[in-house]
Amino acid sequence: MARRNRPHSSLLLIVLALVVFAGACSQSNTPETWGEAQEDGNLRPNFIRACTEANAEGGDVEFTAAEASTYCGCAFEEIVEYFGGAIAPDNTISAVANAAEGRDFEAFKTLEADLRKNPEQIPVDIEAMLTGCAARATG
Repeated sequence: MARRNRPHSSLLLIVLALVVFAGACSQSNTPETWGEAQEDGNLRPNFIRACTEANAEGGDVEFTAAEASTYCGCAFEEIVEYFGGAIAPDNTISAVANAAEGRDFEAFKTLEADLRKNPEQIPVDIEAMLTGCAARATG
């Protein structure tokens, strides 16, 4: 079966996974930090599951299982790091002390809220980051 690839659709699907990712955050009583968001241990698995399902066979974008794994892992790491998180070798997430202005956990929660209202308004820098992950997965 040939893989269909519509980059914008892929980004929309990953953004929907991002909303699920943030939804996992809201289950822990509105966390204020990356550490609080991952306390129940489901943050990464929930994101990877939602991302993989969003790119399953029959969707607008179809990755092989290996491509989906690479893409979704990359997207998770890029999103966390973009918004001021650091992933340790043991997969714990902590806030970076000197995160760039406007790129912290609070900014992530704002993006998530904005995407819930209008999922097609993907910021250009986030779109570029996710496009890079797709290229890495298929290249």
